[in-house]
Amino acid sequence: MDSTEWLGVLREAAENIYAAVSEARPRGAGLETRDFKHLLDEAAQRALVETLQRRGVSTQLISEEGNVVICGGGPVVIADPVDGTTNLSRGLHPAVACLSASENCNQSGTVAAVVKDLYTGETYAAEWGRGATLDGHPIKVAAPRQPRAALITIDISKTPKLDRMTPLLNTCRYIRMLGSSATELSLVASGNLDAHIDIRGTLRATDVAAALTILSEAGGTYAVNGVIGGDFPLTKETVMELIAASNTSLLGELLSLTKPPTGAPV
Repeated sequence: MDSTEWLGVLREAAENIYAAVSEARPRGAGLETRDFKHLLDEAAQRALVETLQRRGVSTQLISEEGNVVICGGGPVVIADPVDGTTNLSRGLHPAVACLSASENCNQSGTVAAVVKDLYTGETYAAEWGRGATLDGHPIKVAAPRQPRAALITIDISKTPKLDRMTPLLNTCRYIRMLGSSATELSLVASGNLDAHIDIRGTLRATDVAAALTILSEAGGTYAVNGVIGGDFPLTKETVMELIAASNTSLLGELLSLTKPPTGAPV
């Protein structure tokens, strides 16, 4: 399939995930958070797998909720059917479905990507070499800003690495934390944010593969494990440090602010 065909499949899958999650949410009333999250993840994964099977797509699905070989396998579809499950289970925004397709099992082979808001239905999308859109309208990153004036999201939950984050927190005045990496990267792509930073080393490829494609097609840039434009394998096991920004100048300054202290292990 070409990139346009893949984008159509991903759009349909995301729409079906949106419908399945919307139907499942009322059934979670009264459940413990852990059980509610399981209900949402299960409904979203089922909708994704059933869509790919119904469309007869030959693919290897790499999903945060479980890998599945469909129609004999083929190109990779990597997905987090619900990124921000904790938010969604507690009634907080944002939470999104994120899906992308790659021809070579690496991020560099991605040909199409979709990130869909599971509350509003807003849909970010991109095809390789054809730009990025939000609900069909072209998007691009914001004009360059200095770190002090940039609006930046971070993730410091569970393993914060505060020794490396402190210089950033002392320099940058406008910091937010939303709880959904795919959303935050998409907001950098659309110009609402200037950068997103997650240097915990635990960020999964399933969470960010689709949104990084959208960011790149919108004119943004990123560094994986300190390597600007770094490639990575599309597996459930792939984890990384990630800094993404609207432009290379800001990215370089953020890399400098968050670099490990001399002699410290990365």
